[in-house]
Amino acid sequence: MTSSNAIVVGVDGSPDSGIALTWAAAEAHRRGVALYAVHGLWMPIAAVPYGSSAVLPPPDDLRAYATQLLDKARQRVKDEWPSLDMDTFLIQQPPAQALLEVGHDAALTVAGTRGLSALGALVLGSVSGRVAARSKTPVVVVPPHPADSDGTIVVGVDGSAHSDAALRFALAEADLLSAPVVAVNAFHLQAVPAPIFEAIGLEEATAAEHDYADALVRDAVVRARAATGSHAEVTVRVVPGDAAQAIVDAGQEAALIVVGSRGRGEVRSLLLGSTSHGVLHHASRPVAVVHAEEADAHG
Repeated sequence: MTSSNAIVVGVDGSPDSGIALTWAAAEAHRRGVALYAVHGLWMPIAAVPYGSSAVLPPPDDLRAYATQLLDKARQRVKDEWPSLDMDTFLIQQPPAQALLEVGHDAALTVAGTRGLSALGALVLGSVSGRVAARSKTPVVVVPPHPADSDGTIVVGVDGSAHSDAALRFALAEADLLSAPVVAVNAFHLQAVPAPIFEAIGLEEATAAEHDYADALVRDAVVRARAATGSHAEVTVRVVPGDAAQAIVDAGQEAALIVVGSRGRGEVRSLLLGSTSHGVLHHASRPVAVVHAEEADAHG
């Protein structure tokens, strides 16, 4: 029986999953909630001659190894946080599906950027990428060896429903941590007639785009405060350029970077949007990917 307040973390024996386990355990201890460690045990699909494909049952030695892996994860956590309520789950499903199943109503689902089967990088189709794209609850992807942070929470804001959900999550986390928030927006100068590219005209156009983006972020902060009741300190940062790069740059020393799963104008699908995907690829800090409620996302 799982709890909706719990933190769920994927464990596969890789160094990166060990780092994610430590981050998740520390977060669960800070929040005073349960920690669930999950391992997805899945054999490849085998082709049957002249017949349909079949999933091979895991052999006893592989199941024993997976059980031992989870036992070691439990002991590792108990050695550091003896009072933490922890449970383990060995699920006979692909790793991403196992995490989604156990974490379907969790407070957070946590994964490392790389695992034993992720080919050394977070790519579309990796466990962490799939979970971040498909989970209806927030997913935190923890990079290898995150350094000490300055305690801030950086969040990308573009006025979309998923961005609003990310901002609400960031403010709630900031209240828990007594942390300041940096709300980031990157704007692009829209196409304008050639004469305006004179120095004064270009400066005025850039200023107008900046002011529009700044107002958009401040309006989003007002909505998020009204929804959460948060009194966290929020600094607005509006810069020209690529959104993912702006968020990564602002979050170089952050405790957490938060992004919506998709942004304005991005295709609704099971894939992450370009900004969230870019942040996950390049950030050296833990990244939370947050989805909007279905009604808000399609409203």
